[in-house]
Amino acid sequence: MGTETPITVELAEFLQSGLAIVLATRDGDFQADGAVAWAAVVQEDRRRLRVFLHALAGKEMLRNLRSHPEIAVNFDKPTTHRACQVKGTFLSSRAARPSERAMVDRQVDGFASELEAIGIPRPMTAGWKTWPCSALEMTVTHVYEQTPGPGSGEPLR
Repeated sequence: MGTETPITVELAEFLQSGLAIVLATRDGDFQADGAVAWAAVVQEDRRRLRVFLHALAGKEMLRNLRSHPEIAVNFDKPTTHRACQVKGTFLSSRAARPSERAMVDRQVDGFASELEAIGIPRPMTAGWKTWPCSALEMTVTHVYEQTPGPGSGEPLR
């Protein structure tokens, strides 16, 4: 990976803008496990990513990550279908801090606005349980283009 950071400044802004976020891991038998996440924060070095998912949603995932630390996080903007996949290695988890709730709420609101723009009314998203969250920290090793069309699946540059 050299000195190049896998996440550009522009990509960091996208990842933190309020998107559809899905995490994926696997167990020892290579069975996939996934969960919806509510928010993401790119760390200052742009080599680490913190992802926030509901605390109950992450229990099985954390069990998998402790023995198989590979993780993939998919980000999708519903109004444009711009998408990317961030792959990396799980580092740690902790309970989200009360001071992080406003950031999670802001990103959830951004995602709900995206859905509203494509015809899913706010009352359908208003009941989402988004707190308390677990915060999962990962080192980013690869980022892939996932927007439908030419270049999908290729490393994002």
